[in-house]
Amino acid sequence: MVLPLVVVFQLFWVMPSAYAHAGIESGQNPLMAWNWNPLSTLIILMVAYLYLNGLNNWKRPTHSISRWQKASFFTGLFLVFIALQSPLDNLSEHMLSFHQLQHFLLRMMAPLLILLGAPLTPMLRGLPRWALQGIVKPTVRHWFTRAAYDKLTNPVISVSIFMGVLYFWQIPGPFNGALRDEFTHAVMHMTMMSSGLIFYWAVIDPKPHRSRVHYGVRVLYLGLIVLPNTILGAVITFSKSVVYSGYEGVYQPFEMSIMTDQQIGGLLLWVPGDMMSILVAGIVMIKWYEKEEKENPSVPPRPSASTGIE
Repeated sequence: MVLPLVVVFQLFWVMPSAYAHAGIESGQNPLMAWNWNPLSTLIILMVAYLYLNGLNNWKRPTHSISRWQKASFFTGLFLVFIALQSPLDNLSEHMLSFHQLQHFLLRMMAPLLILLGAPLTPMLRGLPRWALQGIVKPTVRHWFTRAAYDKLTNPVISVSIFMGVLYFWQIPGPFNGALRDEFTHAVMHMTMMSSGLIFYWAVIDPKPHRSRVHYGVRVLYLGLIVLPNTILGAVITFSKSVVYSGYEGVYQPFEMSIMTDQQIGGLLLWVPGDMMSILVAGIVMIKWYEKEEKENPSVPPRPSASTGIE
């Protein structure tokens, strides 16, 4: 399964990320403040290699991976790169608005696009034989792994994890702690992306994975996160005081007031998050309709001429 593979990938990026931030100094061009630590990029390239190598090794595919699926997968990886290596990463330590944008990419956009790329079979086939036979297969067959998978893919639990992780890291204490400590900051990113992958795993089911959740439940599942997301975003947007003290006394690259930045950050959490859920719910409803039409056509087939019925 792809979830354990991606979790391992994230664990590898925690340590390099913990030493990657140089910050932005007064007078420095914010657009030049790239995260120059190469390890995160190397890991992203390794994941891309596994995907491409798996496609190349898949001589007789039981189901094809379309061009748009490949494009989706690599776009998701590119968004991870932008979130972790571009100036967005360093700007997030100075401005809440950029931090919320970074979180949106890591917990909503990148996981969705990666899973739309149907990475399960390609990434497994891209692994060395010793890793597939000696590590992945025994792990997947273990009773604890199966029990954990059943729990994590339960819609109630996956929604709770997805929103619970978001709410935890939006509490001033943990949020300010992540701003002050690079390792905590990296753990924040890892848990956010992991929760996004778990959440969308029940919604996105490209072959050979098939979600056990009915399409109607998936629509409800996506709708459930709109209200708590709206409440959290509204609380930050309309707060009359500074919510995150970690941004006080920090250089503001664009000379924006902390309160204005906070309002923009709240809106970025609120509006794109809600719109993303509504958009995906709409796509799921279309897929649901197409499935029902395929199984139960609304227009009966035309009678043949031999019946004599016009």
